[in-house]
Amino acid sequence: GGSAAQLRQTAEREAAAALQENDLQRAVDAYTLAMRTGGATSMMLANRAALLLKQKRPCAAIRDCTAALKISSSFVKAYRIRAIAHRKLGHWLKGHTDIAEAQKLKFDEETGEILTFLVEQCRKVGAKLPTPGASSPSKRQARAAERASAKLDTPSAPLARAVPAQWPVEALKNFDKGQAVLIFGLQNSAHLNGLRGVIERADPRPASKGRWEVELRLEAGTVEIKSLKCENIKTLSKVDRAACKAWAAAEKLHKEQRTRLQDQEEQDKLSRVVEAKMSKYSITSATRQILSKLSPQDALKVLDKVDGTRVTNVNEFVAAQVKLLLDMSDSDDDDDGGGEPDAKRPKT
Repeated sequence: GGSAAQLRQTAEREAAAALQENDLQRAVDAYTLAMRTGGATSMMLANRAALLLKQKRPCAAIRDCTAALKISSSFVKAYRIRAIAHRKLGHWLKGHTDIAEAQKLKFDEETGEILTFLVEQCRKVGAKLPTPGASSPSKRQARAAERASAKLDTPSAPLARAVPAQWPVEALKNFDKGQAVLIFGLQNSAHLNGLRGVIERADPRPASKGRWEVELRLEAGTVEIKSLKCENIKTLSKVDRAACKAWAAAEKLHKEQRTRLQDQEEQDKLSRVVEAKMSKYSITSATRQILSKLSPQDALKVLDKVDGTRVTNVNEFVAAQVKLLLDMSDSDDDDDGGGEPDAKRPKT
């Protein structure tokens, strides 16, 4: 017994030394060794969970916290760490449950910020929050709850990301093409949680039965098709008019950004074609400068004329064509109708 306790203390000192050197893995290994030799305590499990969270291993952190709570069901640190891990995975309701329990056991102002965030996320996805218990909160807790509620009344999330709506608790099994949806509860792709999307179709691949292809609205008008399980898709409630208006506003903004993006992509594509043709015909820098006065579409029309004609001097031909388009002709000799009448010309 004594030797095991001594071994555990040695391992804990090793973990502390590793942390001072920012060697997370060595610290994790030290706690693992300590628990294997002398048995696990709730504090050691919670400490290792905190390290695992820093290593971006939230699932492993949750397992350690759960084990710690089996040893001590009122261990506040384990509830808080597990709540943060659930938050990183997009498990809003589970995270809320843990952080609320931690606050009930030992109130903390900073933890209240996390609780506010999780309450907001639960509301967005329509998760039914547990009703408060019979025990009344302290005055300090009540003031914190009022501050959290006030923060939620001020919308801060951008429309492109999420819509403050009442989402149904149960996910649908079938969707219609073009249906407005919100993504939530993804673990491996937690960065997609909260994004808006539009249903495209049921995934036709046999191995993806039960999944739906969703066109996700990303930043700056970009989109991405993702195959998602129906339980990760929530529909917009038509009875919530405010949410529908917010959705429509976000969709209008997205379409405007999308149109600008597509126009820019088309211009870039034409510019690349123009550049390729100029390289093909060995266009000089002076002629390139003249061509740059035209739009990519008009520049391409000028260069296309070179293909169908026998031109001895391409640069002179291109420069002349650009001048014609820009009404920059230096001479009226080739004017078909706008020149001086023959009667006014000097006789020879």
